[in-house]
Amino acid sequence: MNACRAKRMSSKTSGWLLLGLLASTGAQAENRAEDRADRPRLQEITDAELAAMRGRYTLAGNAVAWFGVSLISQWHSADGQQLNAGLQLNFDLRSGRPRFSYQPTISIGYDDSSSVALNGGSVRHIDSAGLANVDGFVQAVQLAGDGNRVSNQALLIVRDGNPGEAGAEQGPLALDQQAGPASVQAYVDGQRAGVLLQLAGQGQVRQWLGNGQIGQAVALGTDGSWVSNQLRMEVVRTPMSNGVSLTQNVAQALASSRGLGPIGGP
Repeated sequence: MNACRAKRMSSKTSGWLLLGLLASTGAQAENRAEDRADRPRLQEITDAELAAMRGRYTLAGNAVAWFGVSLISQWHSADGQQLNAGLQLNFDLRSGRPRFSYQPTISIGYDDSSSVALNGGSVRHIDSAGLANVDGFVQAVQLAGDGNRVSNQALLIVRDGNPGEAGAEQGPLALDQQAGPASVQAYVDGQRAGVLLQLAGQGQVRQWLGNGQIGQAVALGTDGSWVSNQLRMEVVRTPMSNGVSLTQNVAQALASSRGLGPIGGP
């Protein structure tokens, strides 16, 4: 799909931008053709140019003050295993120099009352390798079993106001725990961030950011499991002061972003 680029834009327009064409008065008849050529006009841009612009700008004099991502994964298996992992990522942009913070949480529990025999000794295999070939936002559910209840939920919130105090406290770059066949991990490294739940012989549950993807995936080779993946993204905008134009704010944001390192970097 092609969009339009113009030299003059109305800040109140959110779709196709309307151009104000300058009227030429008192011009000589022989100069009218040249006047028309000099007027602003609609121009098509390519899909590649449009993709490069996506998500970089805000409209109507608003500036992004804070951006946060929350990942929460839970898995309750039919044999009583209870796996939980969470990761909160915060990007505070209010000071003019972006500040990154994160907080991972994990736990493994066991419920004797819900323990049942699984699979009857059979081994079920699921191949999720193809997900690595998908760009953008990914949601996947692969089930090789009966009676499973699974959900992948993603929520995006954009609001105006004050994000409040600084976000999550800085935690360790990664947390991992293992208990018998169960393992849980929450991690942040130079290229990726995410959570991972695994049960040997039963499958895995995960959410991740990085390498051009935001993903939620469930792969189960068992029966009677309850699984929930929840991803929440929140953008908080604050009105810019009267003395600062949108153009100036965008220019400052782009200039400061050149010095940003990778996620979790120094």
